Amino acid sequence: MGYNLDVKKMSKEDWSLANCKERAIYIITNYSKTEKQLRDKLKKGNKYTDEIIDETIKFLKKHNFINDVEYAKRFVELHKNTYSIKVLKQKLYQKGISKKISDDLFESEEIVFDEESIIRKLLLKKCPDYFERERDMDPKEKQKLLSYLFRKGFSYDKVADIMKSNS
Repeated sequence: MGYNLDVKKMSKEDWSLANCKERAIYIITNYSKTEKQLRDKLKKGNKYTDEIIDETIKFLKKHNFINDVEYAKRFVELHKNTYSIKVLKQKLYQKGISKKISDDLFESEEIVFDEESIIRKLLLKKCPDYFERERDMDPKEKQKLLSYLFRKGFSYDKVADIMKSNS
């Protein structure tokens, strides 16, 4: 669907499409968005029809302004040292990244993911001297550390193994 750029001769639909494209580009200028996030944002004001939004999304994909695969790669690279694979997949799903894209990304060789080193790093971040004073720690303090790592999505077995490995 092309549209007329002569403002005086633009139909209401052309005007709406041009406005929607401009709004979409404005939205993604500062922060990357997934297709779902952008679609939801454009629908929010009930200003654009689904057809106009679909046409805008198609335009943005054609010109590579939005790309869910690249978004997922950047997101995982940015957060892979903070969360478990399970939590990262969940966060991607919430952002509208399909399960297939997510699974393919984690199965590929592009992302190197070492949960053990991430757990150690997070443990030391929360308690810098954990491995020196682990035996003397208060059980409540240990429980706080465990809870922190569970919220990051790591399994009890993995966390317990690492916490016991220096005992």
